[in-house]
Formats: sequence, C-alpha cells, structure tokens
Amino acid sequence: MGRRRSRGQAAPKPRPKLDVMFNCLFCQTARAVEVKMVRLEQVGFLKCRVCNASFQSRISYLSEAVDVYSDWVDETEEANMKTSSGASASLGEKAKTAVGKV
Repeated sequence: MGRRRSRGQAAPKPRPKLDVMFNCLFCQTARAVEVKMVRLEQVGFLKCRVCNASFQSRISYLSEAVDVYSDWVDETEEANMKTSSGASASLGEKAKTAVGKV
C-alpha cells in the first residue's frame, strides 16, 4: 500500500503596495503629489506636479512614502496654526488700540 500524496503549502498572498502618489494640500488635485525616497542620503522628497509645492524630510530605513507625506501634512498644519494664532493676536491688539483711541 502506498502513502497518501501530501499537498503542497499554499503560496502566501502578496502584500498590498503602499501609495506613492497623494492628493495635494494646496491645489486640491488628486494624485498629483509624488514622493521619492533617496535612502543613501536618508532624505525623502515630495513634489506636486500641478502647483510645484515641494517638501523634504529626513527618513530612516523604516520610512515609507506615506511617512514623508504625513510629515508634510503635520508641518503644514503647524505652520497654519502659527499664522492663525499670530494673526488673531495682532488683530486683537489692533482692536484694543483702536478702541482706546476713540
């Protein structure tokens, strides 16, 4: 009597690829921002094809394109918070001085 034939192991499913193209924060164009990673120099570059907005950040060996994009989003939000808080403070000071002079 012969042995039963064994089944081969199923091949692992391929991992889904992470995006390299993203939406631009400034011109609102879909999939216009491209991220390039230069691993030897440990720098990630980001550039919009439509409005030419660009950004670069330091990367590590674990970084992916989405990490550079999220750094850009964080930096943009931080810059917006700084300008909005500075504008509202200066606007408030102008309003106080205008009221004091009347």
